[in-house]
Amino acid sequence: MTQSMNNNKSRSYRLLCCLACCLFSYAYCHAQIELSSGIDLSYPELLNSNNSKLNYGQISFGIRVGVAYKPPETQFFPILNLSYGRTRLPLKQFGPDVAALNFNYLNVMLNENFIVHFPTSEVFIYGGIGFSYLHNAGITIGGPQGETMHAIIDSTDNITKVFPAMNIGFEYNYGESKGKDLYLTLGLNFQYIILLSGNNTYNISIDRPNVGYTHYATNLQGNVISPGFYIAVHYLLHVGKKGGMYL
Repeated sequence: MTQSMNNNKSRSYRLLCCLACCLFSYAYCHAQIELSSGIDLSYPELLNSNNSKLNYGQISFGIRVGVAYKPPETQFFPILNLSYGRTRLPLKQFGPDVAALNFNYLNVMLNENFIVHFPTSEVFIYGGIGFSYLHNAGITIGGPQGETMHAIIDSTDNITKVFPAMNIGFEYNYGESKGKDLYLTLGLNFQYIILLSGNNTYNISIDRPNVGYTHYATNLQGNVISPGFYIAVHYLLHVGKKGGMYL
């Protein structure tokens, strides 16, 4: 009984010591939170057996925001990026034309950045994982005869909206803004999304001149490789103790 009480007291003492250390560290740390926002352009390519035509005008446009934890004099820092916009992925190719699906997308990526310092500039090299949320926004026809055709979605089956993703990239901080709280960056990003097989079945009908309606059953699956370019504005918030309060 006495031994058990002593063990409980010892555990309680260690817990109190840990809490005290955490509070002490919090009281004297000077963290920096960095916010960013910008615009991006990307060109997604879906590689699968249903589509061999890569170029049909599927440039994507979106906006992006980010929150990073960036202590002073750090070499590495994490950032959570969210981007939202409109994209297009091919569903079925027939001749020179492609039936494609429009999507509203939301990408959520957690990246780790490595800072490469130069005398008058910086480069952030990063990589990370996350997911892409794709919300169907209708079907369209791309290609030289697309304007003369009409497509509809008859039915769907086993539709998935969230897909695993990963990315790597480079971000350049121009020298004039190096070391300042407000600065502008230019970035290149390469994202990879896996559209798992066995899901996302679309039954579609395409009305072509002099042919009429043709029915297709196809799946949205494969590997999406999406190179992109973006411009972002960063603002560094200093969090430190002042007058007994944290600002």
